[in-house]
Amino acid sequence: MAALPRMECPRDDDFALWLDLLAIEPSEQLLDALGDFLQEYLRSSGLKAYVMGLSGGIDSSFLAALLHHRRIPYLGFCLPIATNTPEETARGLSVAQAYGNPPKGASFAHLQDFTALYQQISSTFAGICPGSSPVAEGNLKARTRMLFLYHMAQIHGGCVLSTDQLDELLTGFWTLHGDVGDVSPIQLVPKSVEYDLARMLCARLTDPAPLQAAIEAVPTDGLGISRSDLDQLGAESYAQVEDIFREYFQLRLKERDGELSADEALRRGELEQMGPVRRFLLSGFKRGGAVLVDPRRVVS
Repeated sequence: MAALPRMECPRDDDFALWLDLLAIEPSEQLLDALGDFLQEYLRSSGLKAYVMGLSGGIDSSFLAALLHHRRIPYLGFCLPIATNTPEETARGLSVAQAYGNPPKGASFAHLQDFTALYQQISSTFAGICPGSSPVAEGNLKARTRMLFLYHMAQIHGGCVLSTDQLDELLTGFWTLHGDVGDVSPIQLVPKSVEYDLARMLCARLTDPAPLQAAIEAVPTDGLGISRSDLDQLGAESYAQVEDIFREYFQLRLKERDGELSADEALRRGELEQMGPVRRFLLSGFKRGGAVLVDPRRVVS
């Protein structure tokens, strides 16, 4: 099977493409193709290993298990900081121990607690600018972890693996320069599909228990911002998040074609007040990447 091709992040107004991505179905073929991509990218890039953080959640646990199953070298670290619960840390450590596959000659403790470093950074920043918030502190924690992951990647000739998926991409549910790495194998895969792929992978593993525990866990960012990711998104399930976006993008396509009725226009406005779509409309700058200015366009 040929490795999956690379692609750019869709434009926010490419509603048809978003709908195509939301229509992806789970399959054994997709699971194999993701593994093929990870294997081929490492080979073609000349890199030695992936580096990733293991939170105990479904995203990082699924990718760790997939790398382990395909015997692809990676360094995985459980990196608790202040607000991670003991249960989250235990799941992340269990995944690291069960599915570890470090490159030859690399050996490190899987558990690295950076609470003291984060507190030092936070305290230093507070002395300069006293105003902060749970979200700002969560960003500091995510970026503290990323400092370590990129340091390890540099030393060991690797690259940092992103663990975000489509629902997070649509809702801007990540920290810029904090939990986005160099390669994003599941960034365009719906979260509900990822759960199904993880269950398929469990059937292939000698020890599926660590991945199964992540599947069953309440999804949380571990940053102390809320009780769960779905609380922040304002939804009851990821299936609901995806249904909301399907309806919204379909209405936007009808609007573009001049076929939107008055009732549908009203419904579009209602959807834009819901948590997932509201976050989509406010987070376009994150999906677009750095803004580049064309110096050739000088007008005299």
